[in-house]
Amino acid sequence: MFENFKNNLDLLNPVSLKELDSVALLNRIDSKYTLTEEGLNNIIPFLVENYNVLEIDEMRIFTYENNYFDTPNLLFFRDHHNGYTNRIKVRSRRYVESNLCFFEIKKKEKVTRTNKYRELLPAILSEIDADRKEVVQSYIRKEITDIHLILKNNFSRITLVNKKFTERVTIDMNLHFLDENQHIKLNDIAIVEVKQSKTSAVSPITTYFKKNTIRQQSISKYIYGVVALMPTVKKNNFLPIIKKINNLS
Repeated sequence: MFENFKNNLDLLNPVSLKELDSVALLNRIDSKYTLTEEGLNNIIPFLVENYNVLEIDEMRIFTYENNYFDTPNLLFFRDHHNGYTNRIKVRSRRYVESNLCFFEIKKKEKVTRTNKYRELLPAILSEIDADRKEVVQSYIRKEITDIHLILKNNFSRITLVNKKFTERVTIDMNLHFLDENQHIKLNDIAIVEVKQSKTSAVSPITTYFKKNTIRQQSISKYIYGVVALMPTVKKNNFLPIIKKINNLS
């Protein structure tokens, strides 16, 4: 899927990983949008005018693998479902082409702001040891008794940076969710995430989305994965966005 969009990436000017590192944005504001292949194709001229694309060794599309962790009663998922501001997400990530692996904690703060903890690893984690459990505990007030692997996720990502180097945009495609018993592919939609350091920053792409009545969608890949793989989990507050994603796909 998305072959036409991928082919048109050649129209964008490249940016190196070193240049992109100047826009690390570990403490940031995130805005997410869900687009079909047609929607992505429509924004190609706009992206060419306003953004550069990450290129490494002549590659512009990269594969990511995520292992997501939660408590046995899905505390992190339930905090998100209940709309708690100070909620966290725990994962280990592997960048497949470079084989770089990390342990990460993402904490949502002040409604729109996200703070990220990141630790470089020799390999992707499938279990959380006692030391990392203590790190997770330091990010949340509720007592954590156990954390284990809930689901895996992989996808293809394109990373853009605006020409003023004040924001990143990621486009995730070919989403795949799996656990021990099943797997689900979401090949018909892409998740676009805009990452900024300040609320006052002017974002070319969010301005475009507003003009074209494309609304933000507040749902993470982990949340969608849990809902897709565990149909009996409580999900009332996520039903509108799940319905929209299902309609688009």
